[in-house]
Amino acid sequence: MKRITALLLALAMALSLAACGGNNDTPPATNSPAGDSTPTPAETQPPAAPVTDDPVYGGEVTLYYPKFYNYFDPSMMDEYQFAFWFETLWVLDWGLNDPSTYAFGPGEIPAGYMTGQLADSWDFDEAAGTLTVKLRDGVVFQDGEPYNGRALTAKDVEWSYCRLLGINGYDQIETEYDWPNNLNMIANVEATGDSTVLFTFAEGMANTISLTKLMNAKVNIGGPEWDSCAQDWTCAKGTGPYVLTEYVPDNSMTFTRNDSYYGVDERHPENKLPYIDTVRLVYIADSSNILTQAMSGSLDWFGENGKDVLSGDQLAQLSAQNAGTLYPYASGSPSAIALKVCQEPFTDLRVRQAMQLAIDLEAINGYLGNDGEVVVPGLWSTALSWSTVNEWPEDLKAQFTTSTAGLAANQEKARQLLADAGYPDGFSFDIELDPVANLELYQVAGDYLSQIGITMNITVAAEMMEAVQHSQDYNLPLQSAGFGGGFGEYMLAFMMTGNGPMPNAFGHDDQEYLAKLDAMGRSTSAEEQTAIGEELDQYFPNQHWAILVAGVQPNYDFMSNRVGGYSGEKVYYKGNMRTIWSRLWVTEE
Repeated sequence: MKRITALLLALAMALSLAACGGNNDTPPATNSPAGDSTPTPAETQPPAAPVTDDPVYGGEVTLYYPKFYNYFDPSMMDEYQFAFWFETLWVLDWGLNDPSTYAFGPGEIPAGYMTGQLADSWDFDEAAGTLTVKLRDGVVFQDGEPYNGRALTAKDVEWSYCRLLGINGYDQIETEYDWPNNLNMIANVEATGDSTVLFTFAEGMANTISLTKLMNAKVNIGGPEWDSCAQDWTCAKGTGPYVLTEYVPDNSMTFTRNDSYYGVDERHPENKLPYIDTVRLVYIADSSNILTQAMSGSLDWFGENGKDVLSGDQLAQLSAQNAGTLYPYASGSPSAIALKVCQEPFTDLRVRQAMQLAIDLEAINGYLGNDGEVVVPGLWSTALSWSTVNEWPEDLKAQFTTSTAGLAANQEKARQLLADAGYPDGFSFDIELDPVANLELYQVAGDYLSQIGITMNITVAAEMMEAVQHSQDYNLPLQSAGFGGGFGEYMLAFMMTGNGPMPNAFGHDDQEYLAKLDAMGRSTSAEEQTAIGEELDQYFPNQHWAILVAGVQPNYDFMSNRVGGYSGEKVYYKGNMRTIWSRLWVTEE
């Protein structure tokens, strides 16, 4: 049961990244593009100058956080951005964390854009198949159980990696994440001194691709005392900049600065980090409350799915208030109907094609407040260098309705596909949304489907975990809200659509797809990985396992005017949250 629960938590996190949130705009008419009443997109301000150029110590900030999980083991994934107490060997250089400034593969940032966190230096010997890591001096664990302020040692790194893999005499623990596949380049990890760790690569895997994957893997560093402690939030200790001092399940976390933290500000090397005394992460269920608190200055940040946290109209109100700055960036995973393709009638590709043809993505794009062209994702994020969406063949592009002018013809084609598949009168099916999904958006999609004879009965789960559990039950004829592709993270795609430790999100048994996905994960050169990625970028959307109800939408980071030291970096990305917030400061205007 513990393992099943952990796996479900992992899926819930992945789904929460992909699901569309509580937009409250009025739906458009389904027989024409949205008209003059369509909300205009929020006009973002240019990045504001910090409150002060000089760092200031003290104060507190309040940040919106979408979901807390009662899980504190160091094995947690990097999506658990709330874990301010943990650190890893390497992190993305926080000053270079805008993906638009460089090209990188799914889930992998080039080693040149990484910097050491707990690692002070490292030496990669490709010929010998080893990586030697020297740890920083002067790093200590936070005071209190289970570590009581003791110094970090190489044995802690050995323990942290080996328990995930079951190597070097350690028992492999059950985790919510497929660490063995993510760290398949490692044959052994051994402490060779108090501050030196030797990574030995598996045969044939000592190459730049494997090194990059290893440095990108967010393995939180803890210590063996964890095995014998209570393993609850009171034991949430690490080497990080903030100590968890209060936890209200499903509601909030309060962090206090770690006075024993070793870090200094790279911009001001004389300054010890962190600057802010107290960081509060809070869940705010109602978008109107989020808007009110952001406009009043009592909420200092929300991000990642900003477009889903607030509606376009609300974002415009917030922008007009000048309470802070909205920093837009592209979303990689638009909302969709995630079909269980192991169930009738969705086993038939013609049925799935008909459903996609029936939906007018252009009108929906206008409803969501976007004036530009509908952006349809492949499997990988359109921001990635190898996305092939713009080069898709016309027959693939034609499977997605993006033009209102051609909707009638597309819907007639959809009716013929349904008839050919044995459903001339259509059919009905049930879909369950999680509580943060955009109900109105799915109602709009349902209206379009009804025009070709398909009835979509929508219900909303009482809470997210209920929706996740139902989505994993392939005997239950209940479809779900989900992602429409656009993953920028290979491991998330593998977890949710592959043959990893979790059932794939669609219940498919497409061996050709699985073979390609597995080959991509095992590739040893950038060229090979890119070639397979380009194939998958077209293979996935051709299957229509996910029926898009929107194209790629912009997301936002909002940062209040109280915060200094921020220049628009993506906060909620690759563990950035805990890195960036230790380097920002706050003042009262």
